[in-house]
Amino acid sequence: MMRKIISAVFTLAIISGVSAQGRVDGFYKGKGNLDLVLGGGTEVNSDFYAGNRPISLSRTINNVNVFIAYGITNKLDVNLSAPFISTGSESALQDGAVYLKYRILEKSLDKGTLSFSMAAGISSNLTDYQTEGLSAIGQQATVIDFRPVVHYFMNNGYFATGQFGYQTKSDPTPNAIGAAFKVGKAGSKFYYDLWYEFQVSDGGLNYLGAERPTTFKQLGTDFHRIGGTFYMPIKEKLGFFVGLSSILDGRNVGDGYGFNGGIVLKR
Repeated sequence: MMRKIISAVFTLAIISGVSAQGRVDGFYKGKGNLDLVLGGGTEVNSDFYAGNRPISLSRTINNVNVFIAYGITNKLDVNLSAPFISTGSESALQDGAVYLKYRILEKSLDKGTLSFSMAAGISSNLTDYQTEGLSAIGQQATVIDFRPVVHYFMNNGYFATGQFGYQTKSDPTPNAIGAAFKVGKAGSKFYYDLWYEFQVSDGGLNYLGAERPTTFKQLGTDFHRIGGTFYMPIKEKLGFFVGLSSILDGRNVGDGYGFNGGIVLKR
């Protein structure tokens, strides 16, 4: 039962604001099962990495998210997401995303189960939102993403997940590679995880760099981020979660922390 809920909990933490920890996870919904996740959060940045140099530039990003996870088959899931972002004087729907995840291999071991999946998705801006200045909501880039996912689930509920992704982005936004690693436990009464993620852009310009960008769409964004999520069911088909995240280092990204929370409805 708990394993059917985890996918939605994990992904809501992913799509809260600009935080990440990987676009997909290693758990599957099961054929015909659906999760609806409603949540929101805040990211507070006291500094900003202009290139790799931290400067004093504060920014607060608020978000509201809707996420749907559905099991098409026992080996194939589809995820849909749409975040609403508010920062400074701007508020708008940001980038909608559609992801498919397919379990290629699953092998039972003495102490658990090891699985390998492939995921692919596309995201793009839902509105003509602001891309420039302190009130920028995003880069309006269309992104095609491919990523393998390795997941190990132990019989006692502990698990570990790793994934690697390559994102092809529309011009002039540079492509990027990234990886995410997660460990946690899924029990009958609660779920928790700890995660680390990084992203490295393939070139791109820097904010306040020697070659000034004509648009923020040209910026390359790198980061190292850590965080965690806690989930608890309230009833059989209803639960709530909270999550925290923090930037460790980066390039052309805010330096601060974020928190989010929400509810999970199951059908």
